[in-house]
Amino acid sequence: MHPTIQISVRPILDYYGKCPRCGYPAGAAETVRKSLDGRVERLIVATCESPCGWYGPATRTTMTGGAAADDSAA
Repeated sequence: MHPTIQISVRPILDYYGKCPRCGYPAGAAETVRKSLDGRVERLIVATCESPCGWYGPATRTTMTGGAAADDSAA
């Protein structure tokens, strides 16, 4: 892992996904980690919106899709 200088977490408000465990709608957030050497790592994590407790890595599945989903202003 590279030394990190900035971490930001942003909710993906138009995320469209379901929990693979119970099928309930899931929410998601993107973590952007910037390193001293200029590397930028992005990780999307989805979380079940019901009490089943599932969370895990996810692909960006949004209702708006396309370029609107690829916001690089982090």
